[in-house]
Amino acid sequence: MEEDRILRLMPWFFAGIGALFAGIGLWMAKSEMRGRRWHEVEGRVIGHDSHWSSDSDGDRTLMHTATIEYRLAGVTKQMRDSLSTNRPRPVGSVMRVRYNPDDPDDVMVWAPLCNGCFIGIFAGLGLLFVAIGTVWILVAEV
Repeated sequence: MEEDRILRLMPWFFAGIGALFAGIGLWMAKSEMRGRRWHEVEGRVIGHDSHWSSDSDGDRTLMHTATIEYRLAGVTKQMRDSLSTNRPRPVGSVMRVRYNPDDPDDVMVWAPLCNGCFIGIFAGLGLLFVAIGTVWILVAEV
């Protein structure tokens, strides 16, 4: 009896997890798209904030978050990259910084290819799970 209930709930769980992933992916895509109409300035990596990160197995990795300097309206500003990596970006390397013309304090590092690929995989797999779960639900009801 309990096995029947679990088997009936399984496709709903599958579709629900897929909807969650797709929703998060679409939200990330919306956040990324907002920068497409913003103005761009050149930034340079001036240093890193390094910290140890542990995974679920307890393995530790040294992660690096770039500190980026850029000039906007004659004023030099700094920002932290939103992405930490295990290989630091070289100091002095050029970064594309986009800012909201209506709120110049609203800035982001512009890397649409990297972020777009990740977002596409995240949302795409979520939608695939939703489709499989939906077909599974429809087939199980027949």
